[in-house]
Amino acid sequence: MPKLRAGKFIVDSLANEGVKYLFGIPGGGVAPLFNEFYDYPQISTILTQHEQGAGFMADGYFRASGQVAACAATVGPGGVNLASGLHPAYQDNQAVLAFTNNVPTDQFGKGGIQDASGWGPRSISHVGIFKEVTKWSVLVTKPDNVPEVMRRAFRIMLTGRKGPVHIDLAQDVIRAEIDAELQPPKKYRPTGAIRGDARLVKEAARLLVNATVPAIMSGGGVIASGASPELVELATILGCPVGTTAMGKGSFPEDHPLSVGVVGLFGHDVANATLRGDKTDVLLAIGTIFHQVTTTSWIKNFGGQKIIQVDTDPAEIGKNYPFEVGIVGDAKAVLQDLLVEVKALMSRLPPATMKEFEESKQARQKEILALKGELKYYSEPQSFSDAIPMKPQRAVKEIREFLSKDAIVMADCGNNLAWVEKYYQTLMPRGFLADGGHTAMGFSIAASIGVKLAAPDRQVVDTCGNASFTMLSKEVNTATAYNIPVVWCILNDMNLGMIIQGQKFGYGMWEPERYIATQSYVMDFMKFAEACHAYGQLVERPTEIKGALKNAFDSGKPSIIDIRIDPDEVPAGALKRFEGLVKKHPELGTKKLPTSTFPRKAVWEGENQEII
Repeated sequence: MPKLRAGKFIVDSLANEGVKYLFGIPGGGVAPLFNEFYDYPQISTILTQHEQGAGFMADGYFRASGQVAACAATVGPGGVNLASGLHPAYQDNQAVLAFTNNVPTDQFGKGGIQDASGWGPRSISHVGIFKEVTKWSVLVTKPDNVPEVMRRAFRIMLTGRKGPVHIDLAQDVIRAEIDAELQPPKKYRPTGAIRGDARLVKEAARLLVNATVPAIMSGGGVIASGASPELVELATILGCPVGTTAMGKGSFPEDHPLSVGVVGLFGHDVANATLRGDKTDVLLAIGTIFHQVTTTSWIKNFGGQKIIQVDTDPAEIGKNYPFEVGIVGDAKAVLQDLLVEVKALMSRLPPATMKEFEESKQARQKEILALKGELKYYSEPQSFSDAIPMKPQRAVKEIREFLSKDAIVMADCGNNLAWVEKYYQTLMPRGFLADGGHTAMGFSIAASIGVKLAAPDRQVVDTCGNASFTMLSKEVNTATAYNIPVVWCILNDMNLGMIIQGQKFGYGMWEPERYIATQSYVMDFMKFAEACHAYGQLVERPTEIKGALKNAFDSGKPSIIDIRIDPDEVPAGALKRFEGLVKKHPELGTKKLPTSTFPRKAVWEGENQEII
C-alpha cells in the first residue's frame, strides 16, 4: 500500500463522501490542509470574509440539500471565530464538518504563537471550545489515527440526531505520511432509517383512528427525513388539521385545506386555537421537541389530551410534555409504518362505523375552513395595507406573490423572523429556512450563500433586519466574488426592532420607555451594495417591491433591497407577551418610538456636558 500525506487522505475522504464545498479562511497554520485542496477541482474552496460566516454557509448548504459541506479555520483566533459559527447547526441538528489546525505537537504547552492545545498556562483549547457546539470534537496528534477519525466524523454527523463535528489537526499531522485506504461510506456508517417499535406504532394508529378530534404537529424532523408526502397522505386519510413548528414550516403545504399554519408565540391564530387540549383529543407530534416558542413557554393546555410523540432522539420524548405513546424513530419510516397500520384498521371498520368516521372527517374539514376564514388565515388586513411607512406584513405578502412556488426564503432572528413565519405562505419542504434554536443575528446573511450553492436553480431570498444584516454584511462580498446571486431583502425599521419594542413595553418587567442602545446609525445600503459590486435598490412603497425583486433577479448579481418598514408595527406575539402592561398603559399602543440624531457625542467636553 503506497504511503500518502494525512492531509491528502482527508481531502480524499471528503471527495469520497461527495463533499463539494469548503468554506473558510486559510491562515498560515492551516495552509498545509488548504494546499491539499489545490489538486481537487471537484471540491470548490470559498474564501469567506469571516470564519463565523464559513460555519453559517456550511450550515445553510446542509439545510437546503441534506449534503455535508466543510468549513475550516486556522489555529487560535480563526478557530475561536469558527466555533461561533456552529451554534445554530448544533441546536438545529445540521451536519457540518469543521476543521482547525493546531500548533505542531512538539510546541504544545510552550506558550508559542496561537498555541490552542490546552496544555499549560494561558493556552486555549480548541477542543474545549468546540465540544460545547458539536456532537464530537477531537484533537488529532497521531497521523495514523486520521483514517479512523474521518470515518467516525461522518458516522457521528449523519446518524441519529444529526449535528456538527470538529476535527483539530496538529500541523505536523497534516504533513505526515500514513498507510491508509479509503472505504466506501456504506462500510463504516449506517444509512438506513430507524423504524419505530411495531407495537407502539400499532397503538398510535389505534389512537388516531379512534380519536374524535385528532391533529398533527409537524416539526423540522419531517423535513430532514423527507417525510412530507407521507404526512400529507396521513392527514388526508384522517381528515385532521396539521400545524407545524417554525422549523417544520413547509413540511405541510400551507395552502392545503387542512393546514392551520405555524403554531406558537409568533405563529398563526388558527394553529394556536386548534392545537390545545380542549380542541384536540389526540395529537401526533412528529420530529419536534416542543420548543419554548412553539408552546408559548410550555403552557399546560398545549397540544392535546393525549400526545403521540415521534423523534429520532429518545432524550426528547417526554422531555417537555407527558406522552401517551412515545416512538423512537425516523419521521419518514414511522409515518410509512403508521400509514400501513391506519389503513389496515380502517379496512376492518364495520360499514356503519366507517360512515360515521367519514361524516366526522367531513365535519372537521368544514370547521377548519370556517375557522381559517374567521381568523383571516393568510388574509390579515395588515397584509393589504397601503400605509406609508410600509407595514411589514404587506412587504412579506409582496415578496411571496413575486416568488416562484419553489423559492427558498430565509429569515433571520427578531421581528423579521416573526413577520416571515406568520405572513410568508410556504408551499413546499425547504421553502423556508431559519435558525430556530439559537437565533443568531446575521446567521441568514451568510447561510443564504450556502443555500444558493445547494440550490442554484431556485430563487433564494433572505429577509433580514437592518441590524442582523450589518452583523455579517461583509459576506455580501463573498457572494459577489463567486457570483452567487442571493437577494437580501432588508426589512429596515432603523432600530434593533424587537429589542427597542421590548424596551417600550418594559419587557413586562419594569416601567416602560427606558430606551438604551437600540438605535444605530443605519448605513446607506445602496452605497454598500455598490461597494460590494452588488445590485442595490431602496424601496419605500409596497407597490415597488415586485419591481425591485425583478430588477434584482434580472441583474444576475447578488442584490440588496432596502425595504423601509414601519418601526412601530409590533408582532402580535410580542403584544401577547406584554398584554398585562398594555392594559395598564393603553397609551403605549399608539405611542411612537423615539428617533435619534447622529452622530452622537461619546466624549465629555466639560463638567456639565451631557452624552446624547
